[in-house]
Amino acid sequence: MATKAQVYAKLAEDTARKITASYLDWAAFLNTSSRLYKYPYNDQLLIYAQRPDATACAEYDLWNSAVSYTHLRAHETGRNLVCRLLLEKKKHK
Repeated sequence: MATKAQVYAKLAEDTARKITASYLDWAAFLNTSSRLYKYPYNDQLLIYAQRPDATACAEYDLWNSAVSYTHLRAHETGRNLVCRLLLEKKKHK
């Protein structure tokens, strides 16, 4: 059975192969990575592979504390990053 690191490496490799296959895929990747420019290339590949329409990305603990956003969905957690398309702010009482 493959380790998590091997699974992520394979996902990044497959995504890199896919985005370099056509200029439209490359443009779509650049569109995503332009919003996530602070992350290294490998992380951008993994984010794009899991959620090409991501607009924000942060560590799980940051979403739950400092940023004060809630309602994270289970399928949005991966590689200790949580990507959110729609961000819902906590309601202050």
